[in-house]
Amino acid sequence: MVRVMLQESLVENLETRAKRAGLSIRDMCALAGVHPTTFSRWKRSDKNPNPVGANLASVGKIEGALSEFERRLYNTERNA
Repeated sequence: MVRVMLQESLVENLETRAKRAGLSIRDMCALAGVHPTTFSRWKRSDKNPNPVGANLASVGKIEGALSEFERRLYNTERNA
């Protein structure tokens, strides 16, 4: 149960950050080289009541790509 809660928090955090940065989930996944379906399988929903466990390598790719995008966005906004 704790693993599922942690995964839900992780997915929600990534979604929130992507939205704040102006990225769709599809775009965020494309930057990371992770198929959007992979990400959607991690998320609990009515259609997916038992989400697949998140793969650490894929999570790392998404986290890294999103962090890099955020850094570039921040630098662009700061220098504008």
